[in-house]
Amino acid sequence: MMKYKDKNLSPEERAQDLLSRMTFEEKYQQINFNPNVNRLYEELKEKGDVEIRFGTFHLPLNPDVVDTLQDYCLNKTRLGIPLLINWEGIHGLMNEVDEGSINDPHLTVFPQCLGLASTFNRDYVYNMAKQIGIEAQAYGVKLLYAPNIDVSRDPRWGRTQENYGEDPYLTGEMGVAYVTGLQDQGVGAMAKHYIAYGVSEGGINIAPAHVGEREVREVMLEPFKKCVDAGVLGIMPAYNELDGDALHASKKYMRDILRGELGFNGITVSDYGAIRLLRDHLGVAKDAFEAGKLALEAGVDIEAPFSIGYADELKQALLNGEVDMSLLDEAVLRILTVKFKLGLFENPYVQRDKIPLVHSEETVKLVREMEEDGIVLLENDGILPLDEKKVGKVAVIGNNAYYTFQGDYTGSNKYNVNFLQGMVNRLGEENVMYALGCHPITTTDELIEEAVETAKKADTVFLVLGSCSNVGGGEQGFSTGDDNKQVTDGEGHDITDLGLMPSQQRLFDAITALGKPTVLIMYSGRPLALVKEAEKVNALLWSFGGGEQTGNAMANILFGDKSPSGKLAVSFPIETGAIPCYYNYKVSARGFYKNPGSVENPGRDYVITDPAPWYPFGYGLSYTNVEYSNLKAEVKGNKVEVSVDVANTGNYAINESVLVYVRTMYCNPSPFIKKLRNFDKVYLEPGDKKTVNFTLTEEDFSYIDFDYKTAVAHGDQKIIVEDMEVDIVY
Repeated sequence: MMKYKDKNLSPEERAQDLLSRMTFEEKYQQINFNPNVNRLYEELKEKGDVEIRFGTFHLPLNPDVVDTLQDYCLNKTRLGIPLLINWEGIHGLMNEVDEGSINDPHLTVFPQCLGLASTFNRDYVYNMAKQIGIEAQAYGVKLLYAPNIDVSRDPRWGRTQENYGEDPYLTGEMGVAYVTGLQDQGVGAMAKHYIAYGVSEGGINIAPAHVGEREVREVMLEPFKKCVDAGVLGIMPAYNELDGDALHASKKYMRDILRGELGFNGITVSDYGAIRLLRDHLGVAKDAFEAGKLALEAGVDIEAPFSIGYADELKQALLNGEVDMSLLDEAVLRILTVKFKLGLFENPYVQRDKIPLVHSEETVKLVREMEEDGIVLLENDGILPLDEKKVGKVAVIGNNAYYTFQGDYTGSNKYNVNFLQGMVNRLGEENVMYALGCHPITTTDELIEEAVETAKKADTVFLVLGSCSNVGGGEQGFSTGDDNKQVTDGEGHDITDLGLMPSQQRLFDAITALGKPTVLIMYSGRPLALVKEAEKVNALLWSFGGGEQTGNAMANILFGDKSPSGKLAVSFPIETGAIPCYYNYKVSARGFYKNPGSVENPGRDYVITDPAPWYPFGYGLSYTNVEYSNLKAEVKGNKVEVSVDVANTGNYAINESVLVYVRTMYCNPSPFIKKLRNFDKVYLEPGDKKTVNFTLTEEDFSYIDFDYKTAVAHGDQKIIVEDMEVDIVY
C-alpha cells in the first residue's frame, strides 16, 4: 500500500508521500479554484469522464452533486485526491441551495457577529459554530470562510457588522470559540481578513490602512495569533494594503509574520478576486501574471474564485523556471495536509445522517437565546418592560419591522420571525397594526401619512428602523419595486453620516411629533449617532443583526420575560465627526485641555462637542440592579489573581457580563488608557451574590517594544472592573 493511503500515518507524512507521486499538472490543479461545480457535474453525467482541473470548489448545497464528484475524484482518478469544498458561514451556513436538492434545506440563521459579541458569551459562539459544522457536514462543505476577526475601528465601514467589535481580546476569544466549535465537528475554519482590514481610510472598503507596525501587532494581530494557537486550518488575507504593502503580495505579513512568527502551518486562500485586484485596484502588478507571481511568492496557496493570476501564464513560468517550482510544492503540500487533516481521503462525502439535525428545535431555541442576550438596552425612561395586559393596541412601523435585517452572508430563511410577527405572536393579530412608513433610504408622502394615521390609533408605538444588507444577506437588499436596491450596510456599503437615513429621519420626526409612548428599536450593523433622537423616545433598544428568531426574542425582552443583558462591543460616537471613539485609545488621544465645549459654552478638545463616546464599549442597561463590590487583585509570581463580588439587588434574573481591564500607568512606548483582558458570564437570580474570579498572566501586561518584540510592562498597574479600580505593582 502506498504510504499516503495509510491512515495510521500523520497527515504531514501522508501529504509528503502523495506530493512525491504527483505530476506537475496534478499539483497545479490543487492551487486552482472553480465555483462552477454544476457545470462539471453535468459534464460528468453526460460523458462519464471529465478532466479535473481544480482542487477546490464552492457550490450550491446539493448533496447529490457533492457525492458524485467526490466519488469520481476518489475512485476514478489516478491518485484519488478528493476536492476541498468551501463556503461561507460567519453566522450560519450561507443558504445558496440548488433547486430540487434533498430535504429543501432550511439552514439555521444565527444573529450577526457584532450582536454575538454583545453577549460576551464564548459558549454561544462555540455552540453556534458546532451547529454550523453539523449543517456543513450535512451538505458536504469541509471548510468555511469564518470566523471574521477584523478589529473594527471605524463605524462608517459597512463590514463592521461581520466582526466581533473594536476590542482585540474580545475578538480573539470569540474567534477561538468559533474555530474550536467548528473544527470539533471536522470542518475547517478559515479566519479572515488578515490583517488591518477594519481600519480602512475613510471607512471605505478595500481602502488603505494607515497604521504603524506597532499598532498592527498590538491590536490587529492578537485575534489571529489566538486563532493560530487554537489550530485554525485556514487564513484568508485581506483585500487591502497596509502602509503600501498589499496583503495578498506581502512576504512580510504572509510569510515572515504569519508563518514565521505565529507558526501558522495551514492553508491560505485568496479573498474572492483579490489576486486580480493586485492589478486592477491596488496597482502593484502590471498584469495578471505578475499578480499571480506576487501572490504565490507571498504564500497564497489557492486563488479564488477563478484562475486569473494562477492561470496558464503562471503555469508556464513555473515550467520554464521563471518562477521557483518549490513555491508550488510548498502550497500543494499545505493543501494536501489540510485535506488529510479533514479526513477527506477516507470520507469526503455528504454526511446524510446529519441532515435531520439541521435546524433542530434545540438549535432554534439557542438562536432565540443568543438574540435575546445580544440585544442592548440603551435608554429607558421606565416604560420597559411592558405589561401585555395593559399595553393596549400597538402600532408597528418602519422599514425593519417586516423586512428583517439579518446581516451579510446569511441567505434566505423561510422560518424567519420578523419583528411584526413577533408582536402578533405575543399580542394577537387584533392588537397589532402595521405600516411600512419608509424604505431604507427613500419614502413617499403616502407612506408617511399612512404611518402617522396608524400611529394615531395606537396606545404604544414601536418604531423599527435601521440597516438593510445585500451580500448574501437577509432580504437580499430592499427594493422599492423598480430594481432600486436600497442597501445601507454591509460589504462595500460604507457611509459618511452616522445619522438616520433620510427616509427614516423623516418618518421618525413625523411619528415622534405625535407624542405617543414610543419605543425605538434599531436593527443596525453599525453604531449610529442618534443623540437627539434618543431624547424624543421612551426607550431605545439595539440589535446588530437579528437571527431567525429576532421577532420572538425582541418581544421577550420588551415584555420582561428576560432582562436585557447585552453590552456594547463597539463604542457609539456622539456624532460622526467624533470618530474614532473606540475605548482602548492611547492615553494622549482624547484631548489635552479636558475642556469639551458646547454652543452655550465653547471649549477645547472640540470647541462645541465632546470626544467622549455617546455610549462606550461595555455599556448596556437592564431591568434589574447589579452591584459590584470588593474588587481584589493579588500578584502571585507572574500571575495576578482577581476577584470581584457581583450582586443582583433587583427583581429580574440576568446573565451579567463581568469585564476586567488593565491599565499600565507608565510605559515607553506609550500605553493605552486601558485594555480588556478577560470577561465572564454570571447568571444571577434576584437576591443572588456571587464572587467571580479571574487569572491574569504576563500576556495581559505585555506591549510591543521599539524593536517590535513582545515585552512585559513591569511596574504600576490598575485593575479595573466597572467603576472600581485597584492598584498593583506587577
